[in-house]
Amino acid sequence: IDALLARSPHLWVELALRTDVAPGGRLGPEWATLFARYPDRFMIGTDTWVTPRWSIYPEIVEEHRRWLALLPRAVAVKIAHANAERLFDPNKP
Repeated sequence: IDALLARSPHLWVELALRTDVAPGGRLGPEWATLFARYPDRFMIGTDTWVTPRWSIYPEIVEEHRRWLALLPRAVAVKIAHANAERLFDPNKP
């Protein structure tokens, strides 16, 4: 992912179905490095495109909140929503 982000400045990473970001409740060091290096290029996703995932939506969101809490607040806010807002509303700074 690092090489792709370095090579492609307009590439974004969506983090749905990533169970390896914080295995065992600890932020993976590779992810921590990527988030620090490219805080403006990641965003949360939930992949609720199939109805069986709707019933576990609260657990999906809680898992995201747990590992986002391990990041510096400014980085967590970007990944949680600010980056997506900027991507989908180009008028946002």
